[in-house]
Amino acid sequence: MSEFIEADDMALLAASFEAVMAEAPGPGEADQALFDLGWAELLAAAPGPAAAMVFSALGATGSAATLLDDVVAHALGMPISPDVCVLLPASLHAERAAPQSDEPRIFNQEEPLEISGLVSSRIDRAATVVTVWDKESGPEFTSFEAGFLRNRGATGVDPAHAYRHLSVRVAAHFLTPLEAEATWETAVAAARVALAHQLIGGARWMLAEARQHALDRVQFGRPVASFQSIRHKLAESLVQIEGAASVAGACVHDPDPMLAALAKSLAGQAALTTAAHTQQVLAGMGFTAEHRFHLWLKRMLVIDTLFGSASSLPTEIGQDLLTRGTAPRLIQL
Repeated sequence: MSEFIEADDMALLAASFEAVMAEAPGPGEADQALFDLGWAELLAAAPGPAAAMVFSALGATGSAATLLDDVVAHALGMPISPDVCVLLPASLHAERAAPQSDEPRIFNQEEPLEISGLVSSRIDRAATVVTVWDKESGPEFTSFEAGFLRNRGATGVDPAHAYRHLSVRVAAHFLTPLEAEATWETAVAAARVALAHQLIGGARWMLAEARQHALDRVQFGRPVASFQSIRHKLAESLVQIEGAASVAGACVHDPDPMLAALAKSLAGQAALTTAAHTQQVLAGMGFTAEHRFHLWLKRMLVIDTLFGSASSLPTEIGQDLLTRGTAPRLIQL
């Protein structure tokens, strides 16, 4: 299969994936169902378009499928499977566990390494964990048994997606070095582009809910959609969504690290802005558990933090520009 998929074929694939996500909302069921549908083969054949399409569907459906693990593993050239979970390092660093006394000690291979980061709920079913840590010679990819991390950590604001921050001590002899076909920077760029599409998909869902509510809700004898303040909130959300979508779309076939960071930052900001405006338009209904908005709000808050947030990425991009000394043309107009 070519990486360039016809628009009609992509639309059919998107409909199929969205249907499966709706029928199997739980992370374990969704992962297996999507692999049965051909997620692994599609990602291998057309990684950019596949991730863009499937993660847009994740955002639109609110599915708890844990496919980010696969995007990162595939970008590194490693096999993907529902049995493989990726530990996302809080920073590119893993420290040997601190000694119990203040006496200086010489580290050896038998002393445990303390590895920390985020894992998805796939850890509950996975057999193997893949991660990266910083050695003196540079980043090293390694794997170890998932049992070291299972049943650890607490879920966050979005229990359905269940990303957890974990810190574990693993003896060096339990770690299996892995050969990667790409750098960690390449994997980060691929993950950011995928997450940008998920944020945009979620933002589009929230905007659609806000628009429909504005059309249906009547105040002072007319739909609230006719009020200028409501229109401004919907319009501002749409402008931010489309701006982020244009940048994310430019990354599909060539995820340049800086452009990927920009896409993730803009998509995060668009999702947060749309969430705030949707809450305002929905008014009291948006605070209830009966309306599904709170599920998308929680998901967007979590996804925004992965691989850099809308608030942290501009600083990273600025530091990169200062280091380069030039501002590259990101998109050819």
